[in-house]
Amino acid sequence: MAKCALVAALATGLSVAAFSQDRSDKNNFRVAISISPFAELIFRAGITFSDGRVTAKNPEELQRLFVSHGANEVYARIATNRKHTNGFGDHSLEKGLERARMAKTLNLPFNPELGLFNNYGDVRCQPAPDFRDYPEIKVPGPWTSLTIEQMLPVLRAYGAMAAKEILATGAKVRIWDVGNEVEFGTAGVAVNPLPGGCNDTAGGAGWYAAPDAVDPAIGKMSAMDLLRMSEAQRIAWLQAHIWPHEAKILAAVAEGIRSVDPHAKFSTHVSGVSAVLPAQAVAFYKAMKAGGFAPDELGVSYYPTSSTNPPDRLRTFKDTATAMQRELGKPVFIAEFGYPSARMTSGFIWNDAIKGYPQSPEGQASFIRDLAAWGRESKVLSGIRPWAPELAVSGWGPMSFFELGGKSAIARPVLSAIVEGVNRAGR
Repeated sequence: MAKCALVAALATGLSVAAFSQDRSDKNNFRVAISISPFAELIFRAGITFSDGRVTAKNPEELQRLFVSHGANEVYARIATNRKHTNGFGDHSLEKGLERARMAKTLNLPFNPELGLFNNYGDVRCQPAPDFRDYPEIKVPGPWTSLTIEQMLPVLRAYGAMAAKEILATGAKVRIWDVGNEVEFGTAGVAVNPLPGGCNDTAGGAGWYAAPDAVDPAIGKMSAMDLLRMSEAQRIAWLQAHIWPHEAKILAAVAEGIRSVDPHAKFSTHVSGVSAVLPAQAVAFYKAMKAGGFAPDELGVSYYPTSSTNPPDRLRTFKDTATAMQRELGKPVFIAEFGYPSARMTSGFIWNDAIKGYPQSPEGQASFIRDLAAWGRESKVLSGIRPWAPELAVSGWGPMSFFELGGKSAIARPVLSAIVEGVNRAGR
């Protein structure tokens, strides 16, 4: 145990392992505050993190600091590429295995997210996987030239191989995530990207290749066109052309993982678009279940201040999550979350604050504290993962859990807000 973490543990009278085990077992709520794919970039810039008692100078020390504020798992987003090649943040398998070893060291559950993309993908863009780093996996041709029947054995093999390597670290996987913001497709079986989407990670402009052998209608549709449709039209199109194939894709990966981990549990997640559209979110998960992929937790991204539409994005999120839990009989996990502590001025200009929760350190903490309390008390939510809580640099800085001054990042009140909300609900 690092010296700074030992001091913190002694101050509270608990070991890190005992603290995390108590939180996990007592509350059964995923306080998923985890270092992100950007942690090493931040530390290489010479930045350190402190909560006023402990200073973290490397990723493991930072995760220990998170544990002292209630965190009870470690997360990694994992691309098919073994090594990091390009793009902001390291989503490689090698980095994922490093995170798994950290989870084992800290006696925390590990939550791997197999993205099924080469380097990166989300609702804007879903590039094809690249299996060149796995000579044992035989791919019968260029990925987007394959039929869905040709893709499935490859995906099963990949799921098994990834699971075998992850579990070989000794990490205990609580739940396996498959895909990232996948309602418009995954694993290259997806519509045309939003303008500029994934250009930095998929090889520049013009990277998209239509999966015509799966369904020629897919390549004629774009994410922008889908967003311009009415919700009913969008659901109908996705039910006809994307979701049946996607359910098979996710099920194939799950089958591969289960061949190694027979008791594996699974999740995937939709984007913030679907997080405030009850009919769309429910329709997506029902389509996955009907197609053979029945997740144990229903994931969503949720960024409350990202838009003014719909007007009350807290109420509509609660309505969406409640409908998902009611209709599918499974809890909802917020797989990505952020509420800004100040105005966002670059990158993501998400400044549509929710009434009663100003964009201030106190407003940020209050929002997530109240959200966690509601989720725990209602039993609708299984947990919350703040996205990139350590990314305190310009752009994402207001969303992070730290205030950066020079090379020192000091924790805001939000760092303890999730566990405070959960504990409040348990009274």
